[in-house]
Amino acid sequence: MSFDHFYSSTSERCCDTIELIIGDQYYKRLKGLKERNFGLFEGESEDLNPNFDDFGYDDLFPHYGGERKEDVQKRLKETLTDVMNKEDHQTVLALSHAGACMCFLSTVIDPEEILKSGGFTNCCILHFTFENDTFKFVEIIRP
Repeated sequence: MSFDHFYSSTSERCCDTIELIIGDQYYKRLKGLKERNFGLFEGESEDLNPNFDDFGYDDLFPHYGGERKEDVQKRLKETLTDVMNKEDHQTVLALSHAGACMCFLSTVIDPEEILKSGGFTNCCILHFTFENDTFKFVEIIRP
């Protein structure tokens, strides 16, 4: 695949990954591509999370300063729509995080399709088309 523009979450691990992929080519860091904010749980071990069958992300993290799914969906959709509406942005690589990607994907399709077919793997690619401010899921490419 060849890309005309590159974007990354501001997270160090995303920046490290994109630099491995594209070498010394220019890319732009965007806060809008960051992972979901987990509030007071941010950066803590997931072992501290309660049983999500009882609570769920949307019922727990917002009480501790974190984002709701709808917040993440809106942020990612607005960020990626702005990117794709820029001049000469036909084929774009945007690096983000599994949780944020799942939230964005759920604005386009039921993510159960992906979960049933092998789920998200590290460095998987979600391929979308974009036309008339609308994203359409094409495929998932797993390494």
